[in-house]
Amino acid sequence: MSFHAPLASIVTTDPRADGGQRRVTLGADTIGIDRSLAGVRMKLALPVRAFRGVTLSVVEGARETWYRVELDHSDPDLRVTLAENRDPEALVAEWRGWAKFFGLPRLAQGTDDCRVALDGRLGALVLGAAQPRKRGWPLKRRRSRMSAFRKPVRTGALAVHREEREIICYE
Repeated sequence: MSFHAPLASIVTTDPRADGGQRRVTLGADTIGIDRSLAGVRMKLALPVRAFRGVTLSVVEGARETWYRVELDHSDPDLRVTLAENRDPEALVAEWRGWAKFFGLPRLAQGTDDCRVALDGRLGALVLGAAQPRKRGWPLKRRRSRMSAFRKPVRTGALAVHREEREIICYE
């Protein structure tokens, strides 16, 4: 991890923390979480690649529905809320901006708690169209042409001889 100046520092609610708050420091490659839990001060520095993506989620309350943009982590205690608003159009630009800044995929979450990746990624692997095969072979100069194209020997197939006796020696 390289050490850069933090981009922003956010104080968010944390129901398990002492005082009900925690401080989140956002950096280009590191997310810092400071909180106190049962009198013990905790400081976590998580690399950005530890997060699954930037999620736009729908949160339904008792009276109203609002939308949230957050850094999604497999541990719910480590999720970081970046923005909240009642208007989803107001958050779309922010959602795209945070995903681009951190280099993480954009995820969408509905009320059923299922996340769908909107970018062509599978974890850290970027999915795309298959690349054409390269012509030539890298070991071509090391082996002769005939030995390079020889068929592999199948060791699992054995010859079966019908109507013959098997000779077994027990000595």
